[in-house]
Amino acid sequence: MFPTAIWRPFVASFTIAILIVYSWFGNDSLNGARRSVHDTVTWSSENISTPQQTLQPIPRKIWQLYFSRPIPWDVRKIILSWTIKNPSHEHRVLDDKAGREFVQQHYSHDPYVLNTYLELGSFILRSDYLRYLVIAAQGGIYTDADTTAVRPIDSWLDGHSDKPVGAMIGLEFDMLQKTELPPGIFMPLQFCQWSFASSAHHPLMNRVVQAVTRELHDLALTTGASLSELRPRNNQDVLFATGPVKWSREIFAYLSHITGTEMTHRNFTGITEPVLVGDVLILPIRAFAVGMRGSGGGVDIVNETLALHGFHGSWKMRDTEKSKTSGKGVDGGKRRRGNEAAGEEQGNGRKRIRGERKEEE
Repeated sequence: MFPTAIWRPFVASFTIAILIVYSWFGNDSLNGARRSVHDTVTWSSENISTPQQTLQPIPRKIWQLYFSRPIPWDVRKIILSWTIKNPSHEHRVLDDKAGREFVQQHYSHDPYVLNTYLELGSFILRSDYLRYLVIAAQGGIYTDADTTAVRPIDSWLDGHSDKPVGAMIGLEFDMLQKTELPPGIFMPLQFCQWSFASSAHHPLMNRVVQAVTRELHDLALTTGASLSELRPRNNQDVLFATGPVKWSREIFAYLSHITGTEMTHRNFTGITEPVLVGDVLILPIRAFAVGMRGSGGGVDIVNETLALHGFHGSWKMRDTEKSKTSGKGVDGGKRRRGNEAAGEEQGNGRKRIRGERKEEE
Protein backbone atom coordinates (compact mmCIF):
# COMPACT_ATOMS: atom_id res chain seq x y z
CA MET A 1 0.00 0.00 0.00
CA PHE A 2 1.10 3.54 -0.80
CA PRO A 3 1.43 5.96 2.05
CA THR A 4 -1.58 8.30 2.48
CA ALA A 5 0.52 11.35 1.73
CA ILE A 6 1.28 9.90 -1.73
CA TRP A 7 -2.20 8.77 -3.03
CA ARG A 8 -4.31 11.65 -1.71
CA PRO A 9 -2.98 14.16 -4.32
CA PHE A 10 -3.74 11.63 -7.07
CA VAL A 11 -7.37 11.24 -5.88
CA ALA A 12 -7.84 15.00 -5.75
CA SER A 13 -6.40 15.45 -9.23
CA PHE A 14 -8.60 12.67 -10.62
CA THR A 15 -11.74 14.24 -9.08
CA ILE A 16 -10.92 17.65 -10.57
CA ALA A 17 -10.36 16.06 -13.99
CA ILE A 18 -13.76 14.35 -13.85
CA LEU A 19 -15.45 17.66 -12.99
CA ILE A 20 -13.72 19.44 -15.88
CA VAL A 21 -14.75 16.76 -18.38
CA TYR A 22 -18.36 16.93 -17.12
CA SER A 23 -18.36 20.70 -17.46
CA TRP A 24 -17.22 20.32 -21.07
CA PHE A 25 -19.56 17.55 -22.12
CA GLY A 26 -22.13 16.86 -19.42
CA ASN A 27 -23.64 20.32 -19.22
CA ASP A 28 -23.65 20.72 -23.00
CA SER A 29 -25.46 17.43 -23.37
CA LEU A 30 -27.93 18.40 -20.69
CA ASN A 31 -28.52 21.84 -22.20
CA GLY A 32 -28.79 20.27 -25.62
CA ALA A 33 -31.45 17.91 -24.32
CA ARG A 34 -33.31 20.84 -22.81
CA ARG A 35 -33.08 22.77 -26.07
CA SER A 36 -34.31 19.81 -28.09
CA VAL A 37 -37.32 19.41 -25.78
CA HIS A 38 -38.06 23.15 -26.00
CA ASP A 39 -37.83 23.08 -29.79
CA THR A 40 -40.28 20.19 -30.12
CA VAL A 41 -42.97 21.79 -27.97
CA THR A 42 -45.84 23.42 -29.85
CA TRP A 43 -46.20 26.69 -28.00
CA SER A 44 -49.96 27.21 -28.11
CA SER A 45 -51.79 30.21 -26.67
CA GLU A 46 -52.01 28.38 -23.35
CA ASN A 47 -48.23 28.83 -22.96
CA ILE A 48 -48.27 32.60 -22.74
CA SER A 49 -44.78 33.91 -23.41
CA THR A 50 -43.28 36.91 -21.72
CA PRO A 51 -42.84 40.28 -23.45
CA GLN A 52 -39.10 39.61 -23.75
CA GLN A 53 -39.90 36.72 -26.09
CA THR A 54 -42.14 38.88 -28.25
CA LEU A 55 -39.76 41.03 -30.24
CA GLN A 56 -41.48 41.08 -33.63
CA PRO A 57 -42.41 44.57 -34.78
CA ILE A 58 -45.98 45.39 -35.75
CA PRO A 59 -46.02 44.87 -39.54
CA ARG A 60 -46.95 47.67 -41.92
CA LYS A 61 -50.35 46.22 -42.74
CA ILE A 62 -53.84 47.68 -42.44
CA TRP A 63 -56.81 45.32 -42.24
CA GLN A 64 -60.48 46.21 -42.57
CA LEU A 65 -63.70 44.23 -43.02
CA TYR A 66 -66.71 44.95 -45.15
CA PHE A 67 -68.69 41.78 -45.74
CA SER A 68 -71.04 43.06 -48.45
CA ARG A 69 -70.20 44.26 -51.94
CA PRO A 70 -70.21 46.74 -53.55
CA ILE A 71 -68.88 49.07 -50.88
CA PRO A 72 -70.89 52.34 -50.85
CA TRP A 73 -68.94 55.36 -52.04
CA ASP A 74 -69.25 57.24 -48.74
CA VAL A 75 -67.68 54.26 -46.94
CA ARG A 76 -64.99 53.89 -49.60
CA LYS A 77 -63.93 57.50 -49.09
CA ILE A 78 -63.45 56.83 -45.37
CA ILE A 79 -61.55 53.61 -46.09
CA LEU A 80 -59.26 55.47 -48.51
CA SER A 81 -58.19 57.84 -45.73
CA TRP A 82 -56.02 55.00 -44.43
CA THR A 83 -54.27 54.56 -47.77
CA ILE A 84 -53.75 58.30 -48.16
CA LYS A 85 -52.30 58.72 -44.68
CA ASN A 86 -50.21 55.55 -44.89
CA PRO A 87 -48.99 55.06 -48.48
CA SER A 88 -46.20 52.69 -47.44
CA HIS A 89 -48.57 50.25 -45.69
CA GLU A 90 -50.19 47.24 -47.30
CA HIS A 91 -53.96 47.80 -47.10
CA ARG A 92 -56.57 45.05 -47.42
CA VAL A 93 -60.35 45.15 -47.05
CA LEU A 94 -61.82 41.66 -46.68
CA ASP A 95 -65.34 40.71 -47.68
CA ASP A 96 -67.07 37.57 -46.43
CA LYS A 97 -65.56 35.30 -49.09
CA ALA A 98 -62.04 36.67 -48.60
CA GLY A 99 -62.42 36.28 -44.85
CA ARG A 100 -63.27 32.61 -45.20
CA GLU A 101 -60.34 32.06 -47.56
CA PHE A 102 -58.01 33.82 -45.12
CA VAL A 103 -59.04 31.58 -42.23
CA GLN A 104 -58.74 28.46 -44.38
CA GLN A 105 -55.23 29.48 -45.40
CA HIS A 106 -53.89 30.54 -42.01
CA TYR A 107 -55.72 28.20 -39.61
CA SER A 108 -55.59 24.87 -41.46
CA HIS A 109 -53.24 23.70 -38.67
CA ASP A 110 -55.93 24.37 -36.05
CA PRO A 111 -59.17 22.54 -36.94
CA TYR A 112 -60.86 23.79 -33.75
CA VAL A 113 -60.55 27.44 -34.79
CA LEU A 114 -60.96 26.74 -38.51
CA ASN A 115 -64.21 24.81 -38.16
CA THR A 116 -65.59 27.24 -35.59
CA TYR A 117 -65.21 30.14 -37.99
CA LEU A 118 -66.45 28.31 -41.09
CA GLU A 119 -69.52 26.99 -39.27
CA LEU A 120 -70.41 30.24 -37.52
CA GLY A 121 -73.61 31.58 -39.03
CA SER A 122 -73.89 34.99 -37.36
CA PHE A 123 -72.34 37.84 -39.32
CA ILE A 124 -72.11 39.94 -36.17
CA LEU A 125 -70.17 37.34 -34.20
CA ARG A 126 -68.07 36.49 -37.24
CA SER A 127 -67.04 40.11 -37.74
CA ASP A 128 -65.62 40.29 -34.22
CA TYR A 129 -64.02 36.86 -34.48
CA LEU A 130 -62.39 37.53 -37.85
CA ARG A 131 -60.58 40.68 -36.74
CA TYR A 132 -58.87 38.71 -33.96
CA LEU A 133 -58.00 35.84 -36.31
CA VAL A 134 -56.50 38.17 -38.92
CA ILE A 135 -54.29 40.15 -36.53
CA ALA A 136 -53.23 37.02 -34.61
CA ALA A 137 -52.10 35.34 -37.83
CA GLN A 138 -50.62 38.24 -39.80
CA GLY A 139 -50.29 41.18 -37.46
CA GLY A 140 -50.78 44.82 -38.35
CA ILE A 141 -53.48 47.38 -37.62
CA TYR A 142 -57.15 46.44 -37.59
CA THR A 143 -59.65 49.26 -37.92
CA ASP A 144 -63.38 49.34 -38.67
CA ALA A 145 -64.46 50.46 -42.11
CA ASP A 146 -66.12 53.57 -40.69
CA THR A 147 -62.97 54.86 -38.98
CA THR A 148 -61.06 57.77 -40.48
CA ALA A 149 -57.27 57.96 -40.22
CA VAL A 150 -56.23 61.16 -38.44
CA ARG A 151 -52.50 60.64 -37.97
CA PRO A 152 -50.11 58.42 -39.98
CA ILE A 153 -49.55 55.08 -38.28
CA ASP A 154 -45.79 55.66 -38.20
CA SER A 155 -46.42 58.48 -35.71
CA TRP A 156 -48.46 56.32 -33.33
CA LEU A 157 -45.31 55.28 -31.50
CA ASP A 158 -43.99 58.80 -30.97
CA GLY A 159 -42.15 58.75 -27.66
CA HIS A 160 -41.99 54.95 -27.59
CA SER A 161 -40.17 54.13 -30.82
CA ASP A 162 -37.06 53.11 -28.85
CA LYS A 163 -38.99 50.45 -26.90
CA PRO A 164 -40.20 47.00 -28.04
CA VAL A 165 -43.93 47.48 -28.66
CA GLY A 166 -45.78 44.34 -29.71
CA ALA A 167 -49.35 45.62 -29.39
CA MET A 168 -51.21 48.94 -29.23
CA ILE A 169 -54.63 49.11 -27.59
CA GLY A 170 -56.73 52.17 -26.80
CA LEU A 171 -59.40 52.83 -24.21
CA GLU A 172 -63.01 52.76 -25.39
CA PHE A 173 -64.68 53.81 -22.15
CA ASP A 174 -63.44 55.17 -18.84
CA MET A 175 -65.88 55.59 -15.97
CA LEU A 176 -63.60 58.10 -14.21
CA GLN A 177 -65.59 59.58 -11.31
CA LYS A 178 -69.03 58.46 -12.50
CA THR A 179 -71.12 56.48 -10.06
CA GLU A 180 -73.19 54.58 -12.64
CA LEU A 181 -72.32 52.85 -15.90
CA PRO A 182 -74.21 54.11 -18.97
CA PRO A 183 -76.46 51.71 -20.92
CA GLY A 184 -74.54 49.23 -23.05
CA ILE A 185 -71.38 49.45 -20.91
CA PHE A 186 -70.61 46.67 -18.41
CA MET A 187 -67.13 47.46 -17.13
CA PRO A 188 -65.70 50.59 -15.47
CA LEU A 189 -63.02 50.64 -18.16
CA GLN A 190 -63.23 48.96 -21.55
CA PHE A 191 -60.66 48.62 -24.28
CA CYS A 192 -61.40 49.60 -27.87
CA GLN A 193 -61.67 46.87 -30.49
CA TRP A 194 -62.73 48.95 -33.49
CA SER A 195 -59.05 49.94 -33.84
CA PHE A 196 -56.03 48.10 -32.43
CA ALA A 197 -52.63 46.82 -33.52
CA SER A 198 -50.39 43.85 -32.80
CA SER A 199 -47.47 41.87 -34.11
CA ALA A 200 -48.22 38.48 -35.66
CA HIS A 201 -48.67 35.59 -33.21
CA HIS A 202 -48.51 37.89 -30.23
CA PRO A 203 -49.40 35.89 -27.10
CA LEU A 204 -52.16 38.35 -26.25
CA MET A 205 -53.83 37.81 -29.62
CA ASN A 206 -53.34 34.04 -29.40
CA ARG A 207 -55.02 34.15 -26.01
CA VAL A 208 -57.95 36.17 -27.34
CA VAL A 209 -58.47 33.80 -30.29
CA GLN A 210 -58.60 30.73 -28.05
CA ALA A 211 -60.81 32.42 -25.44
CA VAL A 212 -63.32 33.71 -28.01
CA THR A 213 -63.42 30.31 -29.73
CA ARG A 214 -64.32 28.64 -26.44
CA GLU A 215 -66.88 31.35 -25.68
CA LEU A 216 -68.64 30.81 -29.00
CA HIS A 217 -68.98 27.09 -28.29
CA ASP A 218 -70.23 27.84 -24.79
CA LEU A 219 -72.81 30.27 -26.16
CA ALA A 220 -74.00 27.68 -28.67
CA LEU A 221 -74.28 25.10 -25.89
CA THR A 222 -76.16 27.54 -23.65
CA THR A 223 -78.67 28.44 -26.35
CA GLY A 224 -79.01 24.88 -27.62
CA ALA A 225 -78.04 25.89 -31.15
CA SER A 226 -75.39 24.67 -33.54
CA LEU A 227 -72.74 27.20 -34.58
CA SER A 228 -74.43 27.59 -37.95
CA GLU A 229 -77.78 28.31 -36.27
CA LEU A 230 -76.35 30.45 -33.47
CA ARG A 231 -77.82 33.94 -33.31
CA PRO A 232 -77.26 36.46 -30.49
CA ARG A 233 -80.31 36.68 -28.26
CA ASN A 234 -79.49 40.22 -27.15
CA ASN A 235 -76.73 42.81 -27.07
CA GLN A 236 -75.02 41.14 -24.14
CA ASP A 237 -74.46 37.89 -26.01
CA VAL A 238 -72.21 39.75 -28.44
CA LEU A 239 -70.54 41.99 -25.87
CA PHE A 240 -69.62 39.06 -23.62
CA ALA A 241 -68.82 36.43 -26.28
CA THR A 242 -66.84 38.32 -28.93
CA GLY A 243 -67.19 42.05 -28.27
CA PRO A 244 -65.48 44.60 -26.05
CA VAL A 245 -66.34 42.97 -22.71
CA LYS A 246 -64.67 39.69 -23.71
CA TRP A 247 -61.81 41.60 -25.37
CA SER A 248 -61.26 43.75 -22.28
CA ARG A 249 -61.37 40.83 -19.87
CA GLU A 250 -58.73 38.94 -21.83
CA ILE A 251 -56.49 42.01 -21.98
CA PHE A 252 -56.70 42.50 -18.22
CA ALA A 253 -56.01 38.78 -17.68
CA TYR A 254 -52.98 38.85 -19.99
CA LEU A 255 -51.52 41.99 -18.42
CA SER A 256 -52.04 40.47 -14.97
CA HIS A 257 -50.20 37.35 -16.11
CA ILE A 258 -47.12 39.10 -17.47
CA THR A 259 -46.82 41.50 -14.52
CA GLY A 260 -47.58 38.97 -11.80
CA THR A 261 -50.10 41.34 -10.26
CA GLU A 262 -53.82 41.92 -10.71
CA MET A 263 -54.35 44.59 -13.35
CA THR A 264 -57.72 46.38 -13.24
CA HIS A 265 -59.34 49.58 -14.45
CA ARG A 266 -57.56 51.40 -11.63
CA ASN A 267 -54.25 50.96 -13.45
CA PHE A 268 -55.44 52.93 -16.48
CA THR A 269 -58.32 55.18 -15.50
CA GLY A 270 -57.68 58.81 -16.34
CA ILE A 271 -54.46 58.24 -18.29
CA THR A 272 -53.58 61.07 -20.68
CA GLU A 273 -50.33 59.57 -21.97
CA PRO A 274 -49.60 56.07 -23.36
CA VAL A 275 -48.66 53.48 -20.75
CA LEU A 276 -46.34 50.59 -21.66
CA VAL A 277 -47.01 47.31 -19.82
CA GLY A 278 -44.60 44.65 -21.00
CA ASP A 279 -44.68 45.22 -24.74
CA VAL A 280 -48.36 46.27 -24.79
CA LEU A 281 -48.85 50.01 -25.25
CA ILE A 282 -52.12 51.23 -23.71
CA LEU A 283 -53.29 54.42 -25.39
CA PRO A 284 -55.40 57.15 -23.72
CA ILE A 285 -59.07 57.38 -24.54
CA ARG A 286 -58.72 60.23 -27.02
CA ALA A 287 -56.60 58.07 -29.31
CA PHE A 288 -59.65 56.27 -30.73
CA ALA A 289 -62.80 57.17 -28.74
CA VAL A 290 -63.33 60.86 -29.59
CA GLY A 291 -67.05 61.37 -30.19
CA MET A 292 -68.33 58.39 -28.24
CA ARG A 293 -71.03 59.42 -25.81
CA GLY A 294 -70.04 59.31 -22.17
CA SER A 295 -66.68 57.70 -22.90
CA GLY A 296 -64.58 60.55 -21.57
CA GLY A 297 -63.01 61.02 -24.99
CA GLY A 298 -64.64 64.37 -25.70
CA VAL A 299 -65.76 65.51 -29.15
CA ASP A 300 -62.73 67.42 -30.42
CA ILE A 301 -59.67 66.12 -32.22
CA VAL A 302 -56.56 66.67 -30.11
CA ASN A 303 -52.88 65.89 -30.62
CA GLU A 304 -53.21 62.36 -29.30
CA THR A 305 -56.17 61.50 -31.59
CA LEU A 306 -55.05 58.78 -34.00
CA ALA A 307 -58.32 57.73 -35.62
CA LEU A 308 -61.93 58.81 -35.62
CA HIS A 309 -64.82 56.36 -35.35
CA GLY A 310 -67.86 57.27 -37.44
CA PHE A 311 -70.42 55.17 -35.51
CA HIS A 312 -72.22 54.66 -38.81
CA GLY A 313 -75.40 52.79 -38.12
CA SER A 314 -76.44 50.40 -35.39
CA TRP A 315 -75.09 47.00 -34.38
CA LYS A 316 -78.46 45.68 -33.23
CA MET A 317 -78.16 42.13 -31.99
CA ARG A 318 -80.34 40.61 -34.64
CA ASP A 319 -79.27 38.59 -37.66
CA THR A 320 -82.29 39.31 -39.82
CA GLU A 321 -82.86 37.46 -43.06
CA LYS A 322 -81.53 40.51 -44.88
CA SER A 323 -78.38 40.47 -42.75
CA LYS A 324 -77.88 36.77 -43.27
CA THR A 325 -77.94 37.08 -47.02
CA SER A 326 -76.18 40.40 -47.58
CA GLY A 327 -74.18 41.05 -44.42
CA LYS A 328 -75.23 44.71 -44.50
CA GLY A 329 -75.28 46.47 -41.19
CA VAL A 330 -73.25 43.87 -39.34
CA ASP A 331 -69.76 43.96 -40.82
CA GLY A 332 -66.70 45.81 -39.55
CA GLY A 333 -67.98 49.19 -40.69
CA LYS A 334 -71.45 48.97 -39.16
CA ARG A 335 -70.99 48.72 -35.43
CA ARG A 336 -71.59 50.74 -32.30
CA ARG A 337 -70.94 50.12 -28.62
CA GLY A 338 -73.55 52.26 -26.88
CA ASN A 339 -77.32 52.22 -26.64
CA GLU A 340 -79.80 53.42 -29.29
CA ALA A 341 -80.00 56.94 -27.86
CA ALA A 342 -76.25 57.35 -28.15
CA GLY A 343 -76.41 57.70 -31.92
CA GLU A 344 -77.89 61.17 -32.00
CA GLU A 345 -75.51 62.56 -29.41
CA GLN A 346 -72.52 61.02 -31.14
CA GLY A 347 -73.65 62.43 -34.46
CA ASN A 348 -74.16 65.90 -33.02
CA GLY A 349 -70.83 65.74 -31.25
CA ARG A 350 -69.00 64.83 -34.42
CA LYS A 351 -70.39 67.94 -36.15
CA ARG A 352 -68.46 69.99 -33.62
CA ILE A 353 -65.16 68.28 -34.32
CA ARG A 354 -62.51 70.74 -35.47
CA GLY A 355 -59.88 70.44 -38.15
CA GLU A 356 -59.69 68.44 -41.36
CA ARG A 357 -62.52 66.10 -40.37
CA LYS A 358 -64.88 69.09 -40.22
CA GLU A 359 -64.81 69.42 -44.00
CA GLU A 360 -65.93 65.83 -44.45
CA GLU A 361 -68.96 66.11 -42.18
